[in-house]
Amino acid sequence: MSERLYRCALAVAVAAALGSMPVHAQQATAEDASSQAVQLDSVSVTAQRREEQVQDTPVVITVLNAEELKRKQVSRVDDLKFHVPNITIDQNTSTSSGAKIFLRGVGQDESIFTADPAVAIYIDDVYIPRQNGSMFDLYDVERIEVLRGPQGTLYGRNATGGAIRYITRKPKGDERLEVDATVGNYGRADMRVMYNTRLGETVDFSAAALTRNRDGFIREQVSGKDVNDSKVNAARIGFSMPVAENSYASLNIDRLRERSTPSYAVPVAMVDGKTVPRLENLYTTRSDLVGGINDLDQFGAAFTFETYFDNVLWRHIAHYRSMDNQIYVDVDGTDRLLYHLMQDQEQSQRGYETQLVSTGDGPLTWVAGVFAFREKNDQPTRNDIFGIGGVYDIAQDTTALAAYAQATYAVNDRFNLTAGGRFSHEKKDLSVLGRDRAGNETFQVNRHGRWSKPDWKVMADYDLTDNVMGFLTVSTGFKSGGFNGRGTTPATITPFDEETVRSYEAGIKSTLWDNRVRLNATYYRNDYGGLQLSAIDPNGVYVTTNATGALIQGIELEAQAQLTKNWNLSASIGTIDAEYRDYAEINKDKFEGRDLKQAPEMQWQIGTTYVQPLAAAQLVFNAQVARTDMFYQNQDLSELIKTPANTQASARIGYEPTDANWSVAVWGRNLTNTRVSAGGFDIPGLGVGVIYPTLPRTYGIDFNYKFW
Repeated sequence: MSERLYRCALAVAVAAALGSMPVHAQQATAEDASSQAVQLDSVSVTAQRREEQVQDTPVVITVLNAEELKRKQVSRVDDLKFHVPNITIDQNTSTSSGAKIFLRGVGQDESIFTADPAVAIYIDDVYIPRQNGSMFDLYDVERIEVLRGPQGTLYGRNATGGAIRYITRKPKGDERLEVDATVGNYGRADMRVMYNTRLGETVDFSAAALTRNRDGFIREQVSGKDVNDSKVNAARIGFSMPVAENSYASLNIDRLRERSTPSYAVPVAMVDGKTVPRLENLYTTRSDLVGGINDLDQFGAAFTFETYFDNVLWRHIAHYRSMDNQIYVDVDGTDRLLYHLMQDQEQSQRGYETQLVSTGDGPLTWVAGVFAFREKNDQPTRNDIFGIGGVYDIAQDTTALAAYAQATYAVNDRFNLTAGGRFSHEKKDLSVLGRDRAGNETFQVNRHGRWSKPDWKVMADYDLTDNVMGFLTVSTGFKSGGFNGRGTTPATITPFDEETVRSYEAGIKSTLWDNRVRLNATYYRNDYGGLQLSAIDPNGVYVTTNATGALIQGIELEAQAQLTKNWNLSASIGTIDAEYRDYAEINKDKFEGRDLKQAPEMQWQIGTTYVQPLAAAQLVFNAQVARTDMFYQNQDLSELIKTPANTQASARIGYEPTDANWSVAVWGRNLTNTRVSAGGFDIPGLGVGVIYPTLPRTYGIDFNYKFW
């Protein structure tokens, strides 16, 4: 373990020890009474399939509610990287809708459907299996829960790194019509509309719509146009109603349409050990493919039915989702045809999950369920390398089944024991049909695979004091194997095995100084076997293998303090100490002593919110600073496309009248104008060296109006 990790561990231990001392609980009665007005708000979560207070839940989790999301400018899933320890989230290369997510150094940067993510995304209780289309906008959301570490028991499928849960705002029958509008530089123009009402006597109804628009911020010199723009429209409706004395039903339907330009890359070179642009600056490129395609259409419907018995809640969740995603993009950053990529993905999924959740008051609480999932993908793909290439029709059917249970027994009023298990079975059927430029069939390959795995979790939590809880957890996780769908010959369409993990966590959750301070600290150690790694060979061919394991460990610390009635402070720090393990001697040169990609050694953030009362209004100041150490973007640890250490700052000042139904705010993001790469390609055999810059400094105005 690195010296930095030891220093962080020592700091955490000292802070927890000082925080648990009872001296503050012995203040004078008058001081106690006055302090009660200055407290942190309570936070409820459903991470363990039941509603609990976050500080009573022995799970490593970060929660952001709707107000925090707004004030901290978290409007899309990748904004979470400024507020969650040990996470990197960026827009995936070439596409505007793909979310490349790594938690504690584990994730997936290959977006094709034959490679599964390692961080599971859920909208309410519906699993989202694909990277493409998962860069969701956050509108009409009640809260976001980010669970760090393997979630093999309750979430199971492809959650070896963790899980992100979107909890949408449920219709409750209240009358509400609210509009949010945003304008800013680069032609940004967004609008969000939220509506709630009751239809008839019993049906609660909600509707929300979003439009997000922004001009491009990269100049394409050949056409003189600005590319990498944003054009997204989305809507969601929800119905909720009682259907019997103790039964309730809800239906949610969502739709999204995106017509942004594809992500154009910027050509770069190494000069004196530094990455520099080949053209005018990091926001300039050239392309012979100005008419690129980046079309995304999504549809989803989810039906939930709940029945409350005497001591049990029985919940059913059925869903259907579909996605069409067509892209044709210039990958090489030049006005020559070196590398273009075309793919036209059609995806559909359907699933059913039933859950039994205990609701009694006894010492034993439990949850059990069955999960069934079916997904179909079909995607013609063409790699244009130095010329128009052949087409590969790739199709895969996936079936996943699982049964799980978890129970917690209160040994006494301070000590709880938890045990859980899950059995997962997955089947994948892959077919690849290769055709040359003339349309003639060159080969056909069919691959079939089955994977089954039991996972388990054992946890103990103990209330060290009335305000400090300690917990220990040992758990496992599983991600099924698959096939290298990017292969262009029968010999390169190779299988890869399952990825497994055994995780150890030791943590403290504390609520201190009369509920003014929350201090949570965790040490984690994850032992991965068969780590699934995606890489690009020197000729531009994608390969997924699991030739190695890995040991990843670190410290995470999150703190929040209500310093006064009007002043809130938050901070977090995360460390990653990672090394490859259990590789064959033949692969020693590839892994020994080398860093894992997407694994910065340290990340930290500090933020503050201050509310200044005025005569008939309040000013709300919010500011955030986030620091991320250097990390590599690919398995070969290319210096050309790595993301250097960077610090970014954002701020927002809102004016909120006390007796009015409107508010306004000015904001700025990336105020340091830090130039950061979200990814890149370093393919020497094709002469391709490019990066994908993130947005430079942006600023604008938010306006909110509540009609009722």
